[in-house]
Amino acid sequence: MSPDASDQELPPNHQEFPDGSLLRVVFHNFLTYEHTCFVPTASLNMILGHNGSGKSSIICGICLACGGSPKSLGRSEKIIEYIRHGCQEGYVEVTIADEKKGPQTVRLTIRIGKAPEYKLNGAHATQSDVNELRKYYNIQIDNPCAFLAQDKVKSFSEQSSIELLKNTEKAASDDLDKKHRDLVEQRKDTMTIEEMCSTTEKTVKHLEDSRTKIMPLVENYRKKLALQTKLRILQKKMACVKFEQADKDYQAELKKIDEALVEYRRVENDIRKSEEAMKKLNDRLQKERAQMAELSRAANGNLVEIQDKFNKNLIGNMMEKAKMKLENAERIADEHNKDVEKTRKNIETVTEKLEEANEALVGYDDALVEYRRAEAKLTQLELENRKEEDDIHTKSYELRRLLDKSREQDNETSEFMKQRYRVLQEANEDLAKAWSWCRKNRQQFKGEVYTPLIDIVLKAPESAKNLENTIGMRDRQILVCQFKEDELLVNGKHQPWSINTAVVSQNNIHREEIRTALSPELHQAGFKDLVSNCFDAPDTLKQYLCNVSGLNRIPYGTIDESKLESISERLERMRFSVFLANGMRFQATRSRYNQQKNISTQTSLRDVNTWKNPVYLQPLTVKKADNTAAQEYQKLKQELDNQTEDLREKRRNVQKERDVLKKTQLEWKSKKELQAKYRATLNTEKSRLDRIQKESVDLSKAQEEYDNVEQTVMEKARAMLEKNLHNQKEYIEKYRELGRCAVIESICKLKVTKLYAKSNDSREELNSLEDARRLAEDEMHAALNKRKVAQENLKTHCELEHLNEAKMEPADKKLYSKMVKLFEESKVPTQVDDLEQAITSEKMRLKVAQDSGEDGSIEHEHKLSEINSELANATSKYEKLIQNRQGVHDKLGTEIKEWKEEVEKMIERINENYIKFFDVLGCRGEVSLETPENPLDIEKYGIMIMVCFRKGENMKRLDNKVQSGGERSVATMLYLLALQQLCPVPFRCIDEINQGMDPTNERKVFDIMVGLWNGTSGSLTKTQYFLLSPKLLHGLDMRDNVNVVMVNSTLNTSHGNLYNSISKIRKTFTHLGIAE
Repeated sequence: MSPDASDQELPPNHQEFPDGSLLRVVFHNFLTYEHTCFVPTASLNMILGHNGSGKSSIICGICLACGGSPKSLGRSEKIIEYIRHGCQEGYVEVTIADEKKGPQTVRLTIRIGKAPEYKLNGAHATQSDVNELRKYYNIQIDNPCAFLAQDKVKSFSEQSSIELLKNTEKAASDDLDKKHRDLVEQRKDTMTIEEMCSTTEKTVKHLEDSRTKIMPLVENYRKKLALQTKLRILQKKMACVKFEQADKDYQAELKKIDEALVEYRRVENDIRKSEEAMKKLNDRLQKERAQMAELSRAANGNLVEIQDKFNKNLIGNMMEKAKMKLENAERIADEHNKDVEKTRKNIETVTEKLEEANEALVGYDDALVEYRRAEAKLTQLELENRKEEDDIHTKSYELRRLLDKSREQDNETSEFMKQRYRVLQEANEDLAKAWSWCRKNRQQFKGEVYTPLIDIVLKAPESAKNLENTIGMRDRQILVCQFKEDELLVNGKHQPWSINTAVVSQNNIHREEIRTALSPELHQAGFKDLVSNCFDAPDTLKQYLCNVSGLNRIPYGTIDESKLESISERLERMRFSVFLANGMRFQATRSRYNQQKNISTQTSLRDVNTWKNPVYLQPLTVKKADNTAAQEYQKLKQELDNQTEDLREKRRNVQKERDVLKKTQLEWKSKKELQAKYRATLNTEKSRLDRIQKESVDLSKAQEEYDNVEQTVMEKARAMLEKNLHNQKEYIEKYRELGRCAVIESICKLKVTKLYAKSNDSREELNSLEDARRLAEDEMHAALNKRKVAQENLKTHCELEHLNEAKMEPADKKLYSKMVKLFEESKVPTQVDDLEQAITSEKMRLKVAQDSGEDGSIEHEHKLSEINSELANATSKYEKLIQNRQGVHDKLGTEIKEWKEEVEKMIERINENYIKFFDVLGCRGEVSLETPENPLDIEKYGIMIMVCFRKGENMKRLDNKVQSGGERSVATMLYLLALQQLCPVPFRCIDEINQGMDPTNERKVFDIMVGLWNGTSGSLTKTQYFLLSPKLLHGLDMRDNVNVVMVNSTLNTSHGNLYNSISKIRKTFTHLGIAE
């Protein structure tokens, strides 16, 4: 098996391979293989290799390429996870022998994100096509008896006897397996019939019990029914008698109410006539009142018109308005003259100020020329300064370059510090915030602040475990200060965090203590050094850890455990109470009850958790071999600072001159703006004067309008007097007509009063008659209600609306005649009192029957009929089901008996081989058919394996809880070998079946296998076998037809040079005792 083998290579004798056996397997980017071609032999192929070398990858590839499911491998169920790590696709290709068709090639290609793709002889195919091909060659990938993957070896011994029988049938005979499955389906059908029989039998019993329980209730119901029948006859007669009496009373009351109604109608007619006469008079009265109101409104209108027409104030108002208009025109003319005079004075004042502004601007042109000259000079100086600034920028760029060069040397230290800070943050977020705050505010502290998770540097990886088992959790997460003031600053009440702090001043640092060396005596005992010397840290921090944890008095190393007691006594004399050795932590303490007695405790060292990050092995500072860049940087920085300061001074001087020049320019600008302001104001005032002078006020026109108004007022006064005289005459005439209407109104009111008095007398009489009528109606309604109750009672008991036979329908007449006849036959009383007494007597007798405790109803009667009907049907159905069940059981029993005979023959053959193989091992084993109590329970048949590996013991059933893993492996392997003679499959695969076997049994099993494959008859001589194992015993009987394949996990083909010598392979075989 080599990555260099050709993908088209076939065994030289491939035409002699049995149909269905494998000629070649090619792996490309599949699990552990990049590209490998495996060419097996036709017999036993021993595939050897250490764990992880890729042996099981061969089994996985064969299974998947033959259309098997990843689930059958016991590994990942996702097929994409079988692609080699880091690759996007891979494939496995198998070539199957076929004497007639020639070699058949099946390739499975797996791609990430796509469905698996099959190709059969280079053409696209489906998984169903591959499964049909596999079925054609009887390749049983899913049968653990023929294909046992590494992770399925254990589950084979754990399968139940039922599952073992099914898998054995699959391997031994398709006919047996199919017959077994058919019988299981038939048994399901018989179970259905049995369930129906059981259900029907329960139904019959239930119906019989129900009938027995309901019979007393039905008999009691029938007795009560007879009593109720007689009671109903009495109640019917009572209803008839009461209805006849109620109907007679009702007819009498109807006659009374008719007489009262006639008198009531007469008085009601008189009241109606009086009301009609009163209505006519009221209509006339309303008409006269409306005419009077209209005359009164007209008269009042004339009076108002007279008053309006003769209005003295109207004339005065017109004259007053004309006078006010004339006075307003005079006032406007006076204001116009004043406005013209004011504008002229403003023009004179602005002219004087403009002349003063012109005088102030004398010399402005010379000053402007001087300003431009000075501005040009300052601009030139600014250009020189910019050139100097460019030079500074060039030097600044060089300075940054030197700074970047210096920073590159510090990057490594900065990265280490960031990683340590992340560890600190994960351990204690408050402590990380406090440490970061100290770094940012370092200028406020008098000394340095340290913490173990930042400032400790381990000297070796093993130092991490020493510190993990000596420094307490609180002391790992603490800030150590050099001054008390610094502690108050970082952990005062004003801070938001809650942390642990401590103070170790310079006076309390004892360097001879924190740098204590291991004594020669302890070194000789096997100790390597003291824990305080396995790491570097600032003296302040190391002194604190030695104070609280005693690191300078804890040795560590590897000692001879046989000398543990003497070493402990020696350490006790040297007053050492704790030491670390051989992966243990030893601590000696004085007994609390006997100070002369020492108590020693041992605990395993805890795994590293706090200092497990490799960053703690890196130093915090990087030594700079060459300081030239820093010196050059400082020199250039000094020159740049001096030049920058000179440039600032020059620019300050230029700015001062520019400020003086700007101040002078602003003064001239202010004078110029003042001149422009006065000039604009003068122009505005002149324009205003021209506009005002053009506006004029004509007083003569206002006087003429006033004279015209006076003449108009005199003419209107004359017309008003004539109109008032006409209106006064009309007013007097309308009041005469109003008096006539008032007389007619009085006459109508008198007639209405008389009619109203007459109507009231009639109403009093009507009220009296109304009371009588209402009383008669109440009595009639009472009689009617009584009749309705009696009629409802009659309808309820007798189903009749009335007892007038002449008005009855034919059906009602028939019912009434039948009822009368029933009354005569039953000799029912005719008087109410007698009827009531008889009804009470019957009710008492019925109550006694109901109180007997066995109450029944019509539902019970109906229920009894239903039960009798259902019971007859259920009994008939049960008898038919019993007959059908017997016939089905007879047929199924015959077929199971035939199947059982064939299975027993198969198991007998397996048992013969199994016993023979166990005899070779010097043990006992047998295989038998496990039969259930009910022979028809075909689904409960199984194979029972009994084994015994020790003399003097009874055989026990093979079980994963009884036998050891090696014993189960031997039993499983021998069962598979015993089964092989019955299982004609083209090839078999077993992965690491010998893992748990002892060497003796493994050798014997191997000899059995080789002996079977080297025979001249039997299916094993024509079966290809793949046996995978991580080991191979010395001196095995290797025959010519045993092909040993060595699997080595190499990264590339050059690694194969380590095994390129034929002589090395021969030496290896000779050492293993394998003949060439």
